[in-house]
Amino acid sequence: MPVPIGTLARALDRHPDYRVLRRVGRMERREAGYARTGELSVCVLDVETMGLDHRTDRIIELSLQTVRINAHGRIVSTGRNNSWLEDPGMPIPPEIVKVTGITDADVAGRSISEGEAYGELTTADLLLSHNAAFDRPFVDMRFDLPPLPWICSLNDLDWKAHGFDGRSLTQLLLQCGWFFEAHRAAGDVNALLHLLDHRLDGGGTVMKELLVNAARPTWIVEAVGAPMSARGALKARGYRWDADRRTWWRTVADADGQAEQDWAIDHVYGGLHSPVVRGMTWKERYAATP
Repeated sequence: MPVPIGTLARALDRHPDYRVLRRVGRMERREAGYARTGELSVCVLDVETMGLDHRTDRIIELSLQTVRINAHGRIVSTGRNNSWLEDPGMPIPPEIVKVTGITDADVAGRSISEGEAYGELTTADLLLSHNAAFDRPFVDMRFDLPPLPWICSLNDLDWKAHGFDGRSLTQLLLQCGWFFEAHRAAGDVNALLHLLDHRLDGGGTVMKELLVNAARPTWIVEAVGAPMSARGALKARGYRWDADRRTWWRTVADADGQAEQDWAIDHVYGGLHSPVVRGMTWKERYAATP
């Protein structure tokens, strides 16, 4: 008699030399009634694009799914996944076709439902993606969105501190014991929902910690006019070069703003000048210009 596949999987899981990965299924949760006190609506999204530059490249696929989370950071209700392909009006580069599987024939004559997408994006309490620094500029430009609070599951959580070896969505899911077909927007959104609902060792969910971290104000420190001799120190300190604005910058926690300003005065400007320091909330964070 054939052994049920579930029995085999459980047996392998118990063996020290094997580890079983399970395919991520569709997350469907329904909670009757209206939103309860402390619940928030979160629009989880992903885009596939023609390239990396939001100013010149176009979105070719968008997926949105709004979920309700309770005060404990658990997903209690999932809305419908809305996904659209969009014709960029130019050939999709071969390297993008290879990664996503989306061809010119797939997007020919297709378009995102403007009103439906805009409505879902602007009525949620929060927007969330796994690389908001990439996704947000594309979404903001495509829909001309007002400033909305964004959460980035890639950067708003210290994954290494929680025992994870990498930060890509695929790596994180694998370490949780799941696998999925990456690089299509709807599949990435569904996988991200499972990651958000994952319980960390401390007992709270990924979503709960993301909410706490992302809600904290941060400071942008810009080393405007920094001398070339300070380049090495700035890079070692974690500053990034903005080619458009021709300045070095980094983000620091609210409590570290003054200390970072003092460091720049001493180590970048030799006590002669000060960096530009400005506050930032999750409404400005991950926008195209820091």
